[in-house]
Amino acid sequence: MTTKLISLSDAVAKYVKDRMMIAGGGFPMARQINSFCKEILRSRRAGAIKVQDLFWVEPGIGFGGSLLIAEGVIDSIISTYAGHERPGLSKITRDALEKGLPRKIKWEDETNLSLNMKIMAGALNLPFIPSNSGIWGDIRATQLWDGKLSYCKNILMDDPYGSGKKTALLQALTPDLTVVHVQMADARGNGIILGSIYYDYWFGRCGRNILLIADYIVDTDVCRRFPNLVAIPAPMVSGVIPCYMGAWPTNSPGVYGQDLEHMAYFIKTSHDRAALRDYMEKYVYSWSDHQDYMRLIGPEKLELLEADPAGVLADPLREGILTEGQVRELLSGTDRK
Repeated sequence: MTTKLISLSDAVAKYVKDRMMIAGGGFPMARQINSFCKEILRSRRAGAIKVQDLFWVEPGIGFGGSLLIAEGVIDSIISTYAGHERPGLSKITRDALEKGLPRKIKWEDETNLSLNMKIMAGALNLPFIPSNSGIWGDIRATQLWDGKLSYCKNILMDDPYGSGKKTALLQALTPDLTVVHVQMADARGNGIILGSIYYDYWFGRCGRNILLIADYIVDTDVCRRFPNLVAIPAPMVSGVIPCYMGAWPTNSPGVYGQDLEHMAYFIKTSHDRAALRDYMEKYVYSWSDHQDYMRLIGPEKLELLEADPAGVLADPLREGILTEGQVRELLSGTDRK
């Protein structure tokens, strides 16, 4: 059986390079690629990768993006928002923008529509796409493009069909790497998303390389029985990373809920540089493997998050979830009988 499964550390080592554009899926409190962001920092500290100036694209800079900003590895951002929804706004992003702590970042504002359209254009292999969004206001002003980054803001033109209207030409976004957290994926690379898809239909089609982080690895028969849930098809995907609770403390509907208590604690610590440093040491760098990571979350918290009412979304698919042993065999390259 051909498998695209790859470990988290191997995926970061193979696909993450300095100065590259990385797009992260999910939304500020839903299916964020938090495990991937943590592993970038862990691999960087271990000397496995060298990154200092990432170009980050995300619908809303939430938990994972904040960790990267806090460690000074992001140079430029394209986004629509910086915050954590109900728990509060991102003090880390604000400090980087207003005070240059720990470094000054460049920020390109987009609307939800304009960013979605740029991603869609990239997925359709178009160089640009026309839009009414991007004509008015200061959204037209560029913040990033200084000749060093391959990104240019909207270009306005008259309707060539003679209506007299102006339209904005939005440059397509084709990230070097796109990473999307999904609830389930098979070893071939078919990604199942339960609940809201947000930007991820197009994110799952617009990267030069596309990685899926999956809470569960399922048998391909699950994807065949529920093709309507396969939001990202296998031919688009470069690798699948098995990582249960990989979106924590954000949610993964059908698998676990959002950890509002932990997010409130994170936001509180982000107001004090010493407390934030202690937080990073404990929750990003201290654990050694996935079992250690789960112990860090704690069995009581796991039980509480797994009891989320949205768990019913995954009930019809649970019988197709592979065991940890089966996943280890696939990761080692051993075909499953």
